[in-house]
Amino acid sequence: MIPYAAAVQIRTQRMRSTQRWIIPFWLAGLLLLPVALLLLPLSLLVCLLARINPFPLLGAFWKIFVALKGTIVDVDDPHYSVSVQIS
Repeated sequence: MIPYAAAVQIRTQRMRSTQRWIIPFWLAGLLLLPVALLLLPLSLLVCLLARINPFPLLGAFWKIFVALKGTIVDVDDPHYSVSVQIS
């Protein structure tokens, strides 16, 4: 199943407060679409020069994206705590 959102939670020791953002992937994809369109010709040229078929490469990236569902990343620091949960 395709992941649909990432929840980012940031806690600071100084304020003892928690900030939480839920970022839907369709919105992030919409914002990154112009960058992807600019990088597409460059990536196709690199694949052509390296003699790599780009279609299996796209399939591998898609499988990695689909496998991200359920991933939880926690980073703790003496001053900050960041938690990212992909659902």
